[in-house]
Amino acid sequence: MHGDSIRRELSSRSSSSREHEERQRLRYVNLWTSGMPVERGATLPPDSFDSNVPEHVRFALTVVGEYDEARESSAAFVDCLYRPVSDLPYPQVEIRRCCEFLIAIADGNAASFGADHEFLVRERDALGIALFSLDHFLDLPASEIPRQKMQNLAFVKHRYVDRANPHATPKPGDVVLIGGPGSGQSIAQVIGVCDTSDWMVITESGLSVQVAAGTESGTWNQVKVIAPASAGWLSLTPPAGMSAWEA
Repeated sequence: MHGDSIRRELSSRSSSSREHEERQRLRYVNLWTSGMPVERGATLPPDSFDSNVPEHVRFALTVVGEYDEARESSAAFVDCLYRPVSDLPYPQVEIRRCCEFLIAIADGNAASFGADHEFLVRERDALGIALFSLDHFLDLPASEIPRQKMQNLAFVKHRYVDRANPHATPKPGDVVLIGGPGSGQSIAQVIGVCDTSDWMVITESGLSVQVAAGTESGTWNQVKVIAPASAGWLSLTPPAGMSAWEA
């Protein structure tokens, strides 16, 4: 009987997962078809975006903007760092692709992108935070993720960090090796942990850095610099009441 109960639970989880994945995928496709000019005749979003096609840039801006809105307005997990992936408006992999596409434009040659480049340079730091925050959406049923702030943090720490390495937890005063040995910065604040067991911290200089445990106690290796700590929500988030493409 216990085995039957487990199988029913797994089947229920699988069905729930397919439901939100299908909903997110359908919404992603509908967003593309509703905004694409009729003469282009494209019924599915492209597998790769072209920065020289205005519709591609506008589409990516809308996807990331609505994702950012969801980060800010999730009622059930409003005080929580970690949330269920079902809260996302579009597939997680597609949101990541749109973030990376826009960041590539921001980091590219200004002469190649015109006004889009100037706008995205101003948003570069917030885009980095948005990209990193995707790792805070967990592929778990919403019912399994605690909705109280401290329990939410403790749950993820136990599930993804303590099991992998019970001693690897950064703390203020530890050193992050920025770019290698001999160029360390002290940790000022610990922000959160990814499901990969890497951590995000803010250093004494204000850098937001994704780090992994170093070989020596109290030292951490830079995985990548995300953005200055002062970055906030994206200004491209669509205002309430406006359609995505109008925004």
